[in-house]
Amino acid sequence: MTVSTSDADNMQEELLSIKDQPKAKKLLLGLDLGTLESCIISKLTKPGSVNHDGLLVPTVVGYPDEGILAGILPGNAEMLHGQHALDNELHLRLTYPLSDGVIQDFEGACSFLQNLRDQVDPGRKHDALCVIGIPAVSDEKAKEDLRKAALQAFDGILLIPEPFLAALGMRDEAKLQEKDYQDPVSNSLFIDIGAGTTDFCIVQGYFPKADDLFSIPFAGNEIDVILDQLIREAYPDVNLPISMVRTFKEENSYCGEPEAGVRVKVPVDGKPRKVEIGKQVGEACNRLLDEIMGTLQQVIASASPQSVFSLLKNVILTGGGSRIRNIDQELLSRLIEDGYEDPDVRLSQQDFTPLVAIGALKVAKAAREDQWIRE
Repeated sequence: MTVSTSDADNMQEELLSIKDQPKAKKLLLGLDLGTLESCIISKLTKPGSVNHDGLLVPTVVGYPDEGILAGILPGNAEMLHGQHALDNELHLRLTYPLSDGVIQDFEGACSFLQNLRDQVDPGRKHDALCVIGIPAVSDEKAKEDLRKAALQAFDGILLIPEPFLAALGMRDEAKLQEKDYQDPVSNSLFIDIGAGTTDFCIVQGYFPKADDLFSIPFAGNEIDVILDQLIREAYPDVNLPISMVRTFKEENSYCGEPEAGVRVKVPVDGKPRKVEIGKQVGEACNRLLDEIMGTLQQVIASASPQSVFSLLKNVILTGGGSRIRNIDQELLSRLIEDGYEDPDVRLSQQDFTPLVAIGALKVAKAAREDQWIRE
């Protein structure tokens, strides 16, 4: 093929023009894509700091009811996300796109992730690279669905197990040289109690292998279902939405011996009524503790003989379920009663919410260009 001088000049000008165009600036993101709530962050204030500019968004989308009149929903939107969806619940069909950490509503998940991108990168002016936390044990279909949905929102992604990211998010790099600092990434056992799953991860200074990861589909949502059943059994005329049951759990949850004194107001035939649910709350939460203990025994048995004794001294609970009152002490008591030597169980820290997202952002900052999944 012969190329004329004028064509060659034009091609050269186009190449120079492309070369001179400024490249999109990278925007590194860490995302904890939760079953009920998600956290996305783009900046840490300093190395080792847990301060962040995190955006917390309920993981929910709302589809307008059929026949909804113009002007009822903001901007006559075809879909609302997060708190906007909850605020307009009366006129929407709400859907939580994830169940047990796995995408169930693909369209909703795609829209939700794109909405997150638009909130942190208005106008999409950056090359947005996002590390996303996934349940400890995710099958290939779950990973592929998330990959497809996430790449509709972000320019590059990495998928990393959530418990490992929580450990990395908890780590204070500024204290690593301190003699008494207990590094959560060095040799620990993380238990991440979320809404959809409880994930277990042996963390020993490297990205966890399959043998280091365990997960059970028993977490906060299952407590809600059990508590709802127990309340119905005790008070057959009480019929509550699961959202109200969840609120009662979050305000009064505990593990251990049955407690009384938890009186809540519920509607019965439209009239207010006070009912006692202390025993029911404790029973529902103790069932979660039973499940955690059973799986924890399997995890400990799988640990290497060289590490297991020190590993037991660094069992860390995180996630929303870790804030159930006394769950750490009750789990510790069960370990001691079962014959484990000098175990120690502790909570991650007061504000657990951003830990996975912080850990994800740390991974994003350390990732090489060739590690990002872009298609």
